[in-house]
Amino acid sequence: MLISILTVLHKIILGKTSNDNPGGLSQPSVNDDFDPNILSDDLEKSPLLSPSKSNECQQAIILCAKTVLAHLVTHLGHFPMAIGAARLSSLVVEHDDVPNLTSDDLSASIFSAPNIQLFILSKNVIASLVELPALDLPGGGVTAGLSTADKQVRVLLRDLSGKSSWDASILYRTPDSIKNEEYDNYPLANFPKNMSANYVQPESLMVGSPLHTLPQRAMRHRPPNILPEISNAAPDLDQLDDLLQYLGHTSPECLESPSRKLNEPATPPMSMELEQEAIGSVISQRNVEVEENRLTQHLESMLGLPTTRPNSRTEAKSPLFDTAASQQASIANIEQNAFQQCRLLFSQLGLAGWERRQQLHLLNKTERLLRELRNLDNQSCRETHKFAVIYVAPGQEDKNSILSNQGGSVAYEQFLAALAWEIELEGHTGFLGGLQRQGSTGLTAPYIATSFLEAIFHVATRMPGDTPEAVLNKTKHLGNDEVHIVWSEHSRDYRRDIIPTEFCDILITIYPLGSNLHRVTVNCKADVPHFGVLFNEAIVESNILAGLVRATAVCASRAKRITYQLYQQYYEERARSLGTVVTKHKNCTTYEDFISKVYSPIATPSPFCPSGSSSSGAGDGTTCNPSMLAAALLDSHGHSHKGTQRADQKYRASANDASRGVWFNNSDTQNIDSSISPRPLKRISTNLKNSKKVLKHETSVESPPESPLQMTRRK
Repeated sequence: MLISILTVLHKIILGKTSNDNPGGLSQPSVNDDFDPNILSDDLEKSPLLSPSKSNECQQAIILCAKTVLAHLVTHLGHFPMAIGAARLSSLVVEHDDVPNLTSDDLSASIFSAPNIQLFILSKNVIASLVELPALDLPGGGVTAGLSTADKQVRVLLRDLSGKSSWDASILYRTPDSIKNEEYDNYPLANFPKNMSANYVQPESLMVGSPLHTLPQRAMRHRPPNILPEISNAAPDLDQLDDLLQYLGHTSPECLESPSRKLNEPATPPMSMELEQEAIGSVISQRNVEVEENRLTQHLESMLGLPTTRPNSRTEAKSPLFDTAASQQASIANIEQNAFQQCRLLFSQLGLAGWERRQQLHLLNKTERLLRELRNLDNQSCRETHKFAVIYVAPGQEDKNSILSNQGGSVAYEQFLAALAWEIELEGHTGFLGGLQRQGSTGLTAPYIATSFLEAIFHVATRMPGDTPEAVLNKTKHLGNDEVHIVWSEHSRDYRRDIIPTEFCDILITIYPLGSNLHRVTVNCKADVPHFGVLFNEAIVESNILAGLVRATAVCASRAKRITYQLYQQYYEERARSLGTVVTKHKNCTTYEDFISKVYSPIATPSPFCPSGSSSSGAGDGTTCNPSMLAAALLDSHGHSHKGTQRADQKYRASANDASRGVWFNNSDTQNIDSSISPRPLKRISTNLKNSKKVLKHETSVESPPESPLQMTRRK
């Protein structure tokens, strides 16, 4: 059933019609009895929907399908989690548990971290990969007693259903596998180094195999007419083999052929020659791998020796020594990348392939992106409601006496207990509806939540009311609510104007009648459309009163919000924020640049690129101007041996400028060309008389020959 629902939702998202999915949902034709474009009962006066309005309805249906699909995938069977129903989204952010990042909120420091990268997985999903050191959890956490990597990967997903967080780590082995370590390390790791690959015979490859150490259970068989049971079982008997033999003996109709029993092995799918050829190919490949493993271990054992100083010049000049020293230096310089585990998980999830490139992008790391992410995390991923609950004792008809109540009758308290859960505001992580955690609006409040909505009740008897200031504060919170639930034990009916407010669009009043019966009145303003569940002047029993009142209050709040102009559902607002991030902060790069950022979020600085220059688009790495880099590569060899000393002096003189991100000191126009590259400008000339003058002038002027400055002075 669930698979069918997910399939239908997926078809709606893709916009496929019944022609693509026979038997599925289809739009009625003109000849059908039902027309979805009817706006009123009068068919003659009902205008047809405009194309823009129809498109808006279609987009709204697709968005609803996406929301329901994301909700089912994320929360079905996982709600509520161990933290309770108050939190549907994770509170974890990118900088949590990251060394050297101690800010309380998202900051630009996550853009310069080499272990954090942000991606766009689809139009409605934003992902972050963070590589962290292995966390020391009490009791070891879920990896207690397991051999795992020293680093773990944290995956953060922001979508229509909220924000989710997972911690992933590589599992190397379990404690049980430590006992069988001799089998795991079998592949000829302890063979002598002088052993060749030809010495390893095919038979020797199977001698120490764990398969030959297993007990042989089919050493003998029962008679064919005896049913295998526990009473006649033995270690050297195969239960399944004897059961097949018994079935074939007692029920010959089960045999495929009368000449072959059920427990006889089937004929091989290939001939004996092909089987021997396949076995030979596997053994040859195994010999090649064994030899390669032996050579690799031999090389590592040689390179693993500590570097020693040569004792003589001949040893120092030895090419073998130079090769080993260079290999040792290269191995010593290898460091584990800060994004290695994330890159491995990224590849294992199939995201590094070219076929996912159309949907997968990087995000431009800017301050605007931080603001959008903060706004997205502050948005609620559930529908939220707040209601006012007021208690009226017998004989109370004015505001001060009603709002001064600090408690109610037993029936009233039982109603509140059945209406919602009592939560402490100080440690509450869910929707507060304007209540304060410091205690100025009370210590507790009724609260209820499902995977789709949150509702909190502003109970007048839970808020302080001993001073005029407290009564005024209580009036502000109660007066701002659209739905008021009043429990009145007074003999007269409750009047709407007792607590003057511009809100209170829906008033639900409960009058106890005795005998576990209650009279419920529902009054609302003229602009509020019809809603349920309860209706005006309904008589309700005590055991179902709280649930019906809560459902009616939720329906009333929804009916009122529909009347607001430009009102959007919570998932529509979240979808708009996600769309803003995807469209305005997508980093459109080539596949090579994308893969390089996956390999390392912060590019390593190039020796030709100064630290001060960076690209303006991404802002997450050190890049330089390609023309400057090309000029530096072309002119790195110099022009002549005469100008070597002069070039060295210029380089030392401009070292401070290069450290500030300036390639050449343009202020010194007497010594440096106006061009970026120090290569002199070429000029085609047929006048050979000026060659001596040029050479003579070169010895007296520090600027390169044939430079624009030289030409100016010559004129």
